[in-house]
Amino acid sequence: MFSRMPMLLCALFFGLSGCRQDYSLSPPADSEKVSVTVKLPKELALRSLQVMYRSASCKRASRGASGQPLEEDGFHSIDMPLERQGQSDLYQASLPVNGGGACSWHLSNVVFGVTYGMPTFFGERVTWGAGGGVLVKFDRNRSMRGSGSPVVVDGDLTIRKDYYPWLHERFLGGYAKTISLAREGDIFLEYQALQARQVYFEPMFHSDFLVKSEGVKVKSERNYITFTYPDGSVVSDRRSQPDFLKLQTLRTGRARECFSIIRYYKCPDRRPQLLPEWLPDPDKPGFGRYFIADEWGNELPRYHYRLLGKSGQSFQGRTDPSGRTQPLPDSAHPPLEVQFPERKW
Repeated sequence: MFSRMPMLLCALFFGLSGCRQDYSLSPPADSEKVSVTVKLPKELALRSLQVMYRSASCKRASRGASGQPLEEDGFHSIDMPLERQGQSDLYQASLPVNGGGACSWHLSNVVFGVTYGMPTFFGERVTWGAGGGVLVKFDRNRSMRGSGSPVVVDGDLTIRKDYYPWLHERFLGGYAKTISLAREGDIFLEYQALQARQVYFEPMFHSDFLVKSEGVKVKSERNYITFTYPDGSVVSDRRSQPDFLKLQTLRTGRARECFSIIRYYKCPDRRPQLLPEWLPDPDKPGFGRYFIADEWGNELPRYHYRLLGKSGQSFQGRTDPSGRTQPLPDSAHPPLEVQFPERKW
């Protein structure tokens, strides 16, 4: 597949290395691979997998905001299919880390995700809206999409997120009716995973919890989008998208704080856990760390813990912004007991 990929337009590089340069990809047979896997719910459909390779050898000419000439790493973007694995609900693609070729291409980032499978289920004129996108960066270069503030992940990347169907009617600027995927945060999930070789995405779609909204019909500072939630409640405030935590609360019956890693300590029935994987500390031989997470596997930053190591020694502290414990001696692994106090001892 990669040997047949088209060359980048010569115009992108003209004046830097000329038009005789071969810009094609040619991954070596022994290149490391990154596998991207999506577990697809039956109501959803796959977006195409967009892959970007970068090259420090084959530069790209561009201009800045003031018209000044700029030079940056060249890029080569391609679309690849995610192939179904047998009769399962898993779809996968394998991407060479080393793109090879005369430009020595390397894997930079990927964009993929899910959409609603049949928008016309909600009416003939209903079209796809937004949501369900994922961006993963494997280097520090600028990506195709995203806000530029990714979640930084060590090692492989596993993503499990809740999604809800969101049916919206727009009136100003022409009528449109769209079905989107409501989730926490921005349209795109954005990660930086420099060492990842496995990327797994499992969207958990709650099709029975439809939220509807109507846009304003007359433009006014006092007019807002009106949201109707699955319990029949109607809310019109300054929000431009559904209240995700309200949807989570309606579905589970649990407090809003239970779904926020920042406010999780206020969850009345919190269920934190020490993830079992022991992570040796590369900077401190003989030491390692654990991740502390909520019941869904989301790492909890600045969360208090106390554990009893196999030697009988007690260790206590607070996780770092990534949800990791402080460096612990090897004698703390595996722990005999783990506690999560409400306040620091």
